[in-house]
Formats: sequence, structure tokens, C-alpha cells
Amino acid sequence: MRENREQLAFQYRELLETIYQGCEDTPFQAPPQEMQIQGWWNAGLFPVEGSTVRHGTVRILERGRWNRTYGPDFTHAEIELNGQRLRGSIEIDPRAQDWEAHGHGANPAFDNVVLHVVFTAPPAGWYTRNSQHRDVAILYIPPECWPVTEQQRRETPLPRCRRPLAAMQTDSIVNLLKAAAAYRQEIKRTRFHRKAAATGDSQAWYEAWAATLGYHANKEAMQLLAMRAPVSALQNEAEAILLGTAGFLLPSLPTRASQEARDYHRKVWDAWWLKQEQFALAPERQLPWNQSPCRPLNHPQRRVAALAASMYKWHRILPLLQAETERELATLLTGITHPFWSTHYTLAAAPMKAKAALIGAQRVQDFLINHVLAYDTSPASWARYLSIKAASTPANIKRTAGLLFGERADLAPLLKHAYAHQALLQIEADFCDCNICMDCAFPEQLSEWAH
Repeated sequence: MRENREQLAFQYRELLETIYQGCEDTPFQAPPQEMQIQGWWNAGLFPVEGSTVRHGTVRILERGRWNRTYGPDFTHAEIELNGQRLRGSIEIDPRAQDWEAHGHGANPAFDNVVLHVVFTAPPAGWYTRNSQHRDVAILYIPPECWPVTEQQRRETPLPRCRRPLAAMQTDSIVNLLKAAAAYRQEIKRTRFHRKAAATGDSQAWYEAWAATLGYHANKEAMQLLAMRAPVSALQNEAEAILLGTAGFLLPSLPTRASQEARDYHRKVWDAWWLKQEQFALAPERQLPWNQSPCRPLNHPQRRVAALAASMYKWHRILPLLQAETERELATLLTGITHPFWSTHYTLAAAPMKAKAALIGAQRVQDFLINHVLAYDTSPASWARYLSIKAASTPANIKRTAGLLFGERADLAPLLKHAYAHQALLQIEADFCDCNICMDCAFPEQLSEWAH
């Protein structure tokens, strides 16, 4: 009997509506500096209640998400300070003075810190202040509260949702994940149709493809670029308009650039010069490019160039955006090359030693999972969606799966499927990101899940 995607999505929606009671946004985890104490904090090995230096009692409702990038150590945290709930970030330092030594007091990125956790008694009269000169509560954790035995780790309570999930049969968990994935597709499909109704199918697909090419780091910037430089305006000047609107074209390249780069840049710049008045963005409107976490092959300039190169084949791509022709689509997209960008990371970079794919197979698979197969309502689309294997399991997916299911032996095979990743992202968004664990109704409702 063929599975009904709509019925699965309906089951998940019923579960969600039963549980949802006006949740507010809440926080989670990501990487560090002082690895040992941050690891202790991340593992939940400290008391959840304590007394701050000057702000009264504090209760930790959500430790936060361990930051992997620039900024405070733990983001999306929630505390109760003297009875008032606060959401924001938590910074952890061995000494209170490290706040100023590391420049946090003058850095606006730390303005949302709601608690400064330190492991050395602060000097008399010490204040932790942010760039807006607001006083940040300080929690001093003395040595007697530091974790000292492995037994403490074993006694750390499990998340409440893990108990019912640990007891569920494998088939029921598969059904739950499929339902969550189907519901996620339904949401995406609704948003896409709303966008297409407002801008037309071609522009809606163009924005979806641009976001996919941006990877996680530049998804937003690429989609904004597609809005600023709509597909209908590109015609035969996609490279000039997109690279120029993105802010990557300058009157001249640095002296280190090769002659090949200079020749290419001159050609694109001459075309951009004629379009600049129409498409150039003011300094305060510049797109939010993120270059720090990118591999050289995924530099924003190269991602924009890949989008431009695909626009010259857009008339061939559009008819293939469905499950029935996904192999042709994959062949076409991964086969796109460019005389300059197939061998360069950026406009000024030296040539690569060998050619590299402008659009990789993983980008195409992500486009299929998040857009093409999600928007195609045919049974063949759902079957293909469920069959796709994930190339790898990201850390955030592993974390959510571990929190929910623990160390089940049947978990690893499930996580090989791309739909399971999408399902876990949806469950996290619906429950973990809008609840405090102690108040979450998800565990109780799972016991009534329709098998």
C-alpha cells in the first residue's frame, strides 16, 4: 500500500496542534575558547540554581547552544533572574576580567549576553558591562561545585522526551519521522506557492536555487541577491549584474591579480558600468556576506558566479524541476562550467592547479530535497524523497537525535536517510526551539502517537 504523504503530514499537524500552546522563542547550543569548563557547562554538570554577585538568584532554564563561530560561548540560552525570565547568550570565562581582556565590553556582538559565568571570584567592585554600558549579571561557580567524578555525568538527568521515544518501536519512530518530514514539505510547498503567486514561477525557483547555492553560511545573502537582481532583468548580463549587485566588482583588481583575471574583470566591469545606476546598492544596503566559515571553493564570489553561469541555461533548467526529470536536472546542473570560475576561487586569486566543479552533486541533492521534490506533489516525488541517502550527518542533527532517542541501536540506519534529517530539523523547530524542556508537552503526547 502506497504511503500517503498528505495523511502523514496531517497526523503530525494534529500532534503539533495538540501540543502547541503559544510557545515563545527559546535557545540552544554551538563552540568555545576555554574548552574544559565550556564542556562541563555543555554537559549540564553544574547546579541549575545559584546566586549572582549583585543581581540576586539565578535559575538556568536552558544552558544554550554551544557556539561554533564568532560571538558568545553559548547562544539561545534562557535564565530566570530574580523571577524574571531572560533570553539571550551566556559567556563563560575562567576570570571575570577576561571579559575586558577579550574585548567583549566594546563588542556589540556581546550585547545580548544575559549571564557572565566565571570560575574565579571577581575582584571587589567588579562590574561586567556591555557596549551599551548595561550591567551583566555575574555567576561565580566556586571549586566545590566543579565536576570531579564520572558518576556525576552518569547521574545527569536525561531530557524528558527521551523516555517515551526510547520505548517506542522502530516502526513508530519511522512513522513519526516520515510525518514530520511530510509536514515540513507541506510548509515549504505552501510558502513556494505564495511566492510564485506574487513573483511568478521563474523568480520563485530562481530565489530557491540561489539560496541553495549559498550553503548555510550565505543562504540569506544569496536569496536577497536574487531579489535585488531578479531573473527577468538578467538577460545576457547575468555575471555583470549579479557580481556587481553583490558588491564584488571594483574599478580595478589588486596588483597581485593575474592578467587572466584582469582581462575577465575588465570585460565584466565594462558591462556592469552600464547597469550600475540601476542595480548598485548603497553602502548601508550591502548584502550580508559571510566569508569566514567558507571553504575556498565555496567563497561567496564563486557561489554568485555559479548562479550567474546557471542563468544562461535557465530556460533548459525550468522544465526539469520535477521528480520525473530529476536525473536530467542533476546532469545539466553538475555539467555547468565557466572558462574563468571553473579554475578560480575569487576574482583576485591565483588559478587552481586543476579544474573544480562549479556546482557539486551535493548542492543538487540539497536542491532536490529542499525544493524540487518538496514542491512536486506526485507519488513518485514522495517515493524518491524517501529513498535519498544523506552524504553525511551534520553535528546539529546528531545532537537532536541524541537528545530525543539516546543511544538506540536502530538510530544510525535511520540517520542515513535525508528525510530523517529534515524531520529532526522540523521537530527541533516545533518543540525544542519554542519550549523549555521542563515545560514541554511533547513527551506526553508521544505516548498517544498513532502507530
